Amino acid sequence: MTGLFALLALLVVPVFPHFVSPNETTRWALAAAVVEDRSLEVTQRARLLGPRMEDVAEVDGRLFSNKAPGTTLVALPGYLAVRPFAGLPSASSLRTSLTAMRLAGATLPVLLLAVVFARLAPEEGRSEALYSLLFATPLFAYSLLLFAHALVAACLFGAWAALFAPGTEASGTVRDVAAGALLGLAVLSEYPAAIPALVLVAVAAWGAPVRFLRIVLGGLPFAALLAAHNAACFGSPFRLSSGLEKDPSFRELARQGLFGVGLPRPAILGRLLLDPSKGLLVFTPLLLLLPSGLAAARRRLPPRAFAGLVLVPVALLLTYGGYPNWHGGFTVGARYLVGALPFLLLPLAFVRWGPLATAFAGASTAAVALTTLVFPFVPPGFPLPWGSFAAPLLFDGLVAPNLLHLVWRPVAIVVPFALVLAAAVVATGRARLAPFLAGAFLWTAAGLALPLLAPLSPPLVVQRSYVEEVYFTREGALARSMPAGVPVPPRLQARKELEETLPPSPWPF
Repeated sequence: MTGLFALLALLVVPVFPHFVSPNETTRWALAAAVVEDRSLEVTQRARLLGPRMEDVAEVDGRLFSNKAPGTTLVALPGYLAVRPFAGLPSASSLRTSLTAMRLAGATLPVLLLAVVFARLAPEEGRSEALYSLLFATPLFAYSLLLFAHALVAACLFGAWAALFAPGTEASGTVRDVAAGALLGLAVLSEYPAAIPALVLVAVAAWGAPVRFLRIVLGGLPFAALLAAHNAACFGSPFRLSSGLEKDPSFRELARQGLFGVGLPRPAILGRLLLDPSKGLLVFTPLLLLLPSGLAAARRRLPPRAFAGLVLVPVALLLTYGGYPNWHGGFTVGARYLVGALPFLLLPLAFVRWGPLATAFAGASTAAVALTTLVFPFVPPGFPLPWGSFAAPLLFDGLVAPNLLHLVWRPVAIVVPFALVLAAAVVATGRARLAPFLAGAFLWTAAGLALPLLAPLSPPLVVQRSYVEEVYFTREGALARSMPAGVPVPPRLQARKELEETLPPSPWPF
């Protein structure tokens, strides 16, 4: 199953023509600056990405990545590995180097996470829970993209395992220092990860000052690295990029609360879980069965281990429940909650899976896989986006770039989904394939039916057609989405013409 996931991750190359994915390209620009310019300043590399590049911080007219540097650090070996073949940073080399960085900085950490998860999961539901983690949650999407979320999920769960998992020969000192290092890397990769990291430290080291010191010792090198990075880029070890955003809207957002995060709001908490476009439970309805898993896990896990398992997702939910930009832009699901997913799936391994759980896994797979394998940058506002956004593109024969497009288009469309189905068969067995397929069919049908019952607004239809025309290079899609006799608005036409000059390079869809 993990092998099928790795094969799919190698096959799919979700770097779309002319789509300057800000979250990813800012990390690519930093890696290119470090390797090519021996500098942390990305001004020169950002020029290649054009004016649509928005994820940068600005100091005295100089540009720096606005992201925490940890993911770039982990992904840097990928850039270095392909540099002799890809060549200097350019529109033609961007896809190759960005993909190599993604494999190192997101896919590989998820594979290591899968190994740890499989070792810790009890036999009752191990294969089903592992399958669901890899293929039926938004972690699937972010293992294929150079965002920080997959790495943070792996680090947080790895730290929990080091602190609480029984049955390892490593000494307590080694495990505590390793946990501290993983927590340090998590915070170095995504600053709000400090909240769940502190929760894990508090649970593990409460009443044990020596253990606290060992964990802190493991995290110190990463704290020092962050301080040095901030001092070099922004003039102070305590100054973060969040307060120096070049984009005015992001800069204004960062002024609210603590770098944009305030007290939890019920409305935001509800949308993180139930929003029809991004909600975690909408994309992964399997998590509705979590209470039974938690009850079983509580009987089997030591109290501190169980407390850590529960409190990390709670901490993440409450943290982002106070963030006005909770949806995270163009995403698959509630991306800021991805770090909680291993903690939410492990309890489901403590129960035996029946037809209902298997059907929920099928529904979750349909939502996540359909969306991710077509276009994993869904704009906000599309309800049940696997049906309202991804399916129309798929019906036009469009899927995310993958290596099989270089061979034969029909195979490129079929094989990625076939690999997901093969992994499901391995996890559930043929005897339970029927409820899995039934769940997938029903949740897919719900996504397809909703736009028929409540048609999309014209701006959403135009937005989807824009994606098809510009990022899938299907000429004429935008004009067809306009009402009869209404031309494409000049402003939208100008944006299209600008973006079509930007990297990445075309792909043979």
